[in-house]
Amino acid sequence: MEGPQTYSSSHIRRQREAHARADGYGRHRHLYLHRRIQQLAETLRQEKQTDTVTWLDYGCGKGGFIEQIRPFALFATITGYDPAVDAFSARPREHFDLVTCLDVIDIVEPRFLGALLDDVASLTGGLALFDCLTRPRRDSTLRPHPPFYWQYIVSQHMRVQQTEIEFPQLQDFERVVIIAKPQALARRG
Repeated sequence: MEGPQTYSSSHIRRQREAHARADGYGRHRHLYLHRRIQQLAETLRQEKQTDTVTWLDYGCGKGGFIEQIRPFALFATITGYDPAVDAFSARPREHFDLVTCLDVIDIVEPRFLGALLDDVASLTGGLALFDCLTRPRRDSTLRPHPPFYWQYIVSQHMRVQQTEIEFPQLQDFERVVIIAKPQALARRG
């Protein structure tokens, strides 16, 4: 089963070129999220009443964040997916207890944003965490959107559970972190 179309071939080509040009591209560590990931893993273990929780990093780039979190031994299964990186280009088919989507919804082509969010929801068996810039760098090609915009967009596809601003008012780095559940799971609990 192939997933929905969430990008154009030209977008993937640009992303592959960016990965090839800069070794650091796609290797973000997101240090400010480490504690939050630990808390979410614990919450999911308690909800499932099990020690085995699974994690998908959707749009993982070169896997830098995965390698930062792996030593914490929080997840029984860790999977990365990024169609622009050969090592992670196979779209998973199973559900994951936690799906992270970091620096993805703020770079996806607008016409594919809804399909991408639906795809994340379809792979989420527990919680999804979205992280995106709200005040991008001046030299960035990204268009800035305030936190309420991202919360609204995510809420059209999933049930938002929590929204927090990281680095408020910090030019070039303010971010919003949104935790959401797929609609069906949110209705059950």
